[in-house]
Amino acid sequence: MPANRNVLKAAVAAALLALPAVLWLGGCSSDEANRVGSGLVDPVLTDVLHTVKVDAVSNYGVARVEDAAIPVHRQKVLYLGSQNGVESRLLVNFDFSDMFTDEYPEALFTAGNIKSVKLSLTKLSHYSGLRRVIDDGDTTYVPSGQPLNLYYVVQQASAPLDSTLYAAYPGPVPAVTGAALNSDFLEPNQFTEPRLRMYEQDFLDWVNARGTVGLSISLAEGSDEGLVGFAARELLQYSELDNVAVGTVVAPNLVVEFEDGTIPFFVLKPVADTSTFEHVAAVPSDRAGLDDPDARMVLRTCLRSYPMLDFDFATANLPQDILVNRAVLLLTNDNASDGSGAFGASESIVVAEIDSTRLAASPATMTPTELGAASYVITGQTSVVPTSARHMSFDVTDLVQRLVNNVYTNPRGIVLAAGEDVFGKYDIASVDPDFYFNEFRFFGPAAADSVKPVLLITYSRHEERMGGAE
Repeated sequence: MPANRNVLKAAVAAALLALPAVLWLGGCSSDEANRVGSGLVDPVLTDVLHTVKVDAVSNYGVARVEDAAIPVHRQKVLYLGSQNGVESRLLVNFDFSDMFTDEYPEALFTAGNIKSVKLSLTKLSHYSGLRRVIDDGDTTYVPSGQPLNLYYVVQQASAPLDSTLYAAYPGPVPAVTGAALNSDFLEPNQFTEPRLRMYEQDFLDWVNARGTVGLSISLAEGSDEGLVGFAARELLQYSELDNVAVGTVVAPNLVVEFEDGTIPFFVLKPVADTSTFEHVAAVPSDRAGLDDPDARMVLRTCLRSYPMLDFDFATANLPQDILVNRAVLLLTNDNASDGSGAFGASESIVVAEIDSTRLAASPATMTPTELGAASYVITGQTSVVPTSARHMSFDVTDLVQRLVNNVYTNPRGIVLAAGEDVFGKYDIASVDPDFYFNEFRFFGPAAADSVKPVLLITYSRHEERMGGAE
């Protein structure tokens, strides 16, 4: 074996000495880069790629999505508070005309027997002002970023809730009579399941009147800014709530505790409830509305409003007969933490083609099914959190290639929507977009170049590509 090894070494040495000097010296890393020999190979792909940026928006509109089966007063979540120009309070009806049972006879409801009356609400877990943290077995609670200190005010409405007035938004501001009915309205409440102390005599007056009573629940000055979602009587998605005791009524309800502690609490469920959405800030609905640098393209859920836009391809000067290697839609979400930015729970964002004639009828009102029929999904992202999403990119290569090839006789625009049932691949959440009130606030075409919506197109000409046309 040693002898063979020596023979191999000699052969390798002789072969190296036989190499031309230029090859022997050509591998020196100290040589400066140069173009020697560049004509002996085909050009690489980067030599034939061209990039153009399209940021001119020729048309803009808004698609409002409404489902007649789910008017505002049948939504699963009740919204209280104010944020970004949206204000809402809660209206709840209680029926006292047929409340007595064998377990709770009329004789039980007297001033001497009743220890306390409370109005109970249940926040969705997303809106809990405190988040539980477990570290080494120790449990602590830290602020979640949601409104924490709330001053609830309960008043009697001058008339019970008329649901027909709250089928759409904005709803009327309800008239109320008298002062606060809860005795703790001067105290900040941080609980996920607030129980507001009511005056027992008011409750007894309602019992004796045997009618339907409407209650208005609002937030007093000093409450933290923001919209807070509570369980409505329609809610069935209990996974969106923190753990509650078996048998808990999560919708607004009146809870009566008796002096005789052996008698179970009496719970009166609501017969109707709604969010008022008495003020809903308008969003830009046409191109002129986006001329202001401060204007935002708002993608809103719950009261669903989806932006539609058309880019002006004439400004791109794209040549004929090209291959679109990649086209990316770049958007920037205003997630400022000063209360003016995006807010809400995580949601899918769908980018779909839509007939540009829809923009001319803006705001166009459609059902979810009509939106699905009028659009064609290109791409999207799931589980996007409005408060943390900033710079977003979407691959729209297929759309731009079809437009360049004149596949469509009419221009095609883009609609930015949430994860509706009609967008199966992006419909992954346990709740529909009518559940949470979310807003993505994308900068508009009049904003600074670094944040305005842009189509970044990379293309190559057929004759420049390797193996392309002569």
